[in-house]
Amino acid sequence: MGKTKAEYNWQNTGRQAFFDGETFETLIPIGFPVIFVDDFVHPAVDATNDWTEATEGTSNAQDIIASVNGNYRINTGTEADKRTEISTALVWEAAQACGCEIKLKTTTSDAGLFFNFGFTDVATEGTGAISWVDDSLAAGTVDSIADDAVMFGVRAETSDDIYALSVLANATPQSTDTGTDLVLATSHIYRIQLDADGNARYFIDGAFVAEHLLAITTTDDLCVTIAGYITTGSTAALIDIDYVKIWQNRQ
Repeated sequence: MGKTKAEYNWQNTGRQAFFDGETFETLIPIGFPVIFVDDFVHPAVDATNDWTEATEGTSNAQDIIASVNGNYRINTGTEADKRTEISTALVWEAAQACGCEIKLKTTTSDAGLFFNFGFTDVATEGTGAISWVDDSLAAGTVDSIADDAVMFGVRAETSDDIYALSVLANATPQSTDTGTDLVLATSHIYRIQLDADGNARYFIDGAFVAEHLLAITTTDDLCVTIAGYITTGSTAALIDIDYVKIWQNRQ
């Protein structure tokens, strides 16, 4: 681990946080009384209490894998448009200035992969669907399936660009190309911070990459979701999640 640093007004949250000065991993978000951390070092995910898991394809799978520090692997399977996802309970809220940080990477061919991760208002969308419409990322006019969401998303079939995405009450979504590309076997630390007005700030590896004003309904119950599927071909994509950290004020 690199040199530990502290910031008193961490990312303009009014809270103090300790973070790794080299990787920018958030170590301790001091001042947020509600904190959830999963490093995936347990023998198995407790799907009853911690996470909701959903798979659709015959070869889809997800589970903790044996690796240094622990990783949770999402396997999209070999069938197109068959989602695999993992979601927390609907216990987070923008009004409580919730934030999340996720470190992940893809570890196999991602040529047909579409996936998104972050806050959304539904833990499991309908059949063959996740929070965003896959081909809309390629078209430049982003369409959402979720009514309220603030997430990162990428559609590798047409572009490796990682987008900051948001939608407020099923209105016209906002999208920003972060300038960071999805690179096979390369981890990034992604963070989303909401404030009590529903504004969203997006960070990758500690760098500020986007801000969406009035991004989400402040009083909606939210979960953190990581979900994906392949849009074309028959090669399974693997997404390895190193950790998930979530925090907010207590109501």
